[in-house]
Amino acid sequence: PKAGKSAFFMQVSTEVAARKHPVIYYDFENGRQKIYMRTLCRTARLSEEEIRLGGSEDAALREQKARDSLASFLPWFRVVTDRKLTPDIMRRHIEFLQHETASDHALVVVDSLHKLPFKDLSERRTGIDEWLRHMESIRDEQNVAFLVVSELSRGAGGTYSGKPDLASFKESGDIEYSADNAMILLPHWDPLDP
Repeated sequence: PKAGKSAFFMQVSTEVAARKHPVIYYDFENGRQKIYMRTLCRTARLSEEEIRLGGSEDAALREQKARDSLASFLPWFRVVTDRKLTPDIMRRHIEFLQHETASDHALVVVDSLHKLPFKDLSERRTGIDEWLRHMESIRDEQNVAFLVVSELSRGAGGTYSGKPDLASFKESGDIEYSADNAMILLPHWDPLDP
């Protein structure tokens, strides 16, 4: 928690879209407006307050340049916040964006795996593993790369202080088999600490 996972994935997604590659960003926590505002702030190097209240002439120029940049890549960048998402709907979103952008590939970002809709919340682990199997299938069938945010399991004493590995991902037995690569973001974790 609070390691910057969403901020990192937003930045990667918008940079990919800015290079005219289609990106679908599934967000179940922040909302479309917040993602666009954070992107605008990052690109303009201004705070949200500076954008809302206005500022110097330099700030206004940076904001306008950031708005133009955002508008230029929006055809390749879709934020979806639908909590009724299913694997079939995801496939249709991908097909539509690939058709609309005349691309045979896409990047799909899921923020986060644990917030995807499940039929039965008591079967969360099974639901997560089922979503992972669908993502593998979609990846292969539709030439899609996935970036998926996952939460970590707490270690002994309810902390995240142990050295993380693929078994650290919360409520999933399949993630260590499904993921081609995994990156763990932890605040204040020193990889050189024995």
